[in-house]
Amino acid sequence: MVVPHWEIVITGCGTSHGNPPWGYPELWSDDPRDLRRRSGALLKGPDGQVLLIDAGPDLMHQMRDPYRDWTGPGYPARCITRCDGLLLTHVHADHSHGLNDLRHFNRLMNGASIPIYGEAAHLEYLIGMFPYCFGDRDAIYHIGSPSLVPRPLHDGVVTLVANLPVVPFAMSHGLAGRTTGFRCGAMAYLTDLKELPPTAQALLGGLDLLVLDMLRDAPHPTHLCLSEALAIIARLAPRRTVLTHLGHEVRWEELSARLPPGVEAACDGWHATFSDHLSPHLQA
Repeated sequence: MVVPHWEIVITGCGTSHGNPPWGYPELWSDDPRDLRRRSGALLKGPDGQVLLIDAGPDLMHQMRDPYRDWTGPGYPARCITRCDGLLLTHVHADHSHGLNDLRHFNRLMNGASIPIYGEAAHLEYLIGMFPYCFGDRDAIYHIGSPSLVPRPLHDGVVTLVANLPVVPFAMSHGLAGRTTGFRCGAMAYLTDLKELPPTAQALLGGLDLLVLDMLRDAPHPTHLCLSEALAIIARLAPRRTVLTHLGHEVRWEELSARLPPGVEAACDGWHATFSDHLSPHLQA
């Protein structure tokens, strides 16, 4: 039996400030792998499906050049022109304030609406921030407004999203509250994470690929540091791990040289395939 494979593209692996930060010449890096857009990813399915994970303020640039290989001039041939849904991890600005740019997908898809999947309270908060995106259209600007539909998910329950089995679960962002992690087939995406609850860990066995939050070496109150991330990796034992949401302190080349086998540092445009197959204990 041929197992359908999906592709994940890390369209942004940086923090809320963007990396490296301007105004601090001593923090600058000339390595293009240290030039990071705000955190986000896309999932491409075997039948052309496209799912986004989060919609940060760099979304337009991420969709125009997802693999970070467009040199211009000329048309960006690998740009994204379709969106079958968005998985929302939480509503912090660096993960949600590009929502308005989804309207271009509505235009490209002849007005088709885009479902936004996430935890119910996060979706309600998002609607409060962007009411015009969810049907409360402004009389003057309604033609250019996004057309989005909220789709609340239940923790631990398998939901087919564009024919990909998705299992959401609650995670702790430390003092910053709850975030949602997603298991998508044999891949899991865990960003903005400080503590992984046992209920979440029980859903994360047998992973082909783990995408995991890792801000820097030094501890941080709302994100994993390197030692904390490596401890989670040791517990979950995925086949492959890529670290994302990297701070400006992280230099890709230096970090990569000291990571253990099977663990990689992300850079914008990093991509890999994964199976849409869920572990048997999650399929019931």
